[in-house]
Amino acid sequence: MILEKFRKKLPPYWYENEVAEYHFEGSMEAIKSLDAQRMDLMKQFNPMTATWGLDIWDWIYFGKKQSLSIEERRNKIRAQHWARLPFTMSVLQSLGNATGGLLSVTEDFKAKEIVFSFEQDQPVDLLTLHTVFEKMRPVHVNRERITIQQKGSLMYWSGTTQVYESFPLFCGSFYAGGETSLC
Repeated sequence: MILEKFRKKLPPYWYENEVAEYHFEGSMEAIKSLDAQRMDLMKQFNPMTATWGLDIWDWIYFGKKQSLSIEERRNKIRAQHWARLPFTMSVLQSLGNATGGLLSVTEDFKAKEIVFSFEQDQPVDLLTLHTVFEKMRPVHVNRERITIQQKGSLMYWSGTTQVYESFPLFCGSFYAGGETSLC
């Protein structure tokens, strides 16, 4: 049976031709194979979807091949790409969205700071945010300030409870474990 998309272009006496049916079946396999190859090649043009093309992206951004995992290589390429972008609010918003659940990005002119506000219920990759921000930061901006906002209300339950206490980290304070360098 010849597919409908081929029947539209054929005269009616070809509809029952077995040789034409074999021909169209074989050509469909070749078309599907070429489409898969084309999609694989198209994925290599984006460093976030590239697999075997990551060597070329490494050469473009670093001048050599990195011996890391695919995800680590993609993250380093993304960070290097952001470092080359202009220092605009839209770039800072995309940086914040990529590192966590960003609520807003504002600029504090008096303190010469960029303020990132994140949601508390989503993880935030502070190390990547800080390193990329420092690479792209212009001289007139002193630093970034990261605030994490909590939404919702307290819930009271009766019965046995477990209490977990967490202390927010403040920039400039000393904490064991080396978190001081993030602020």
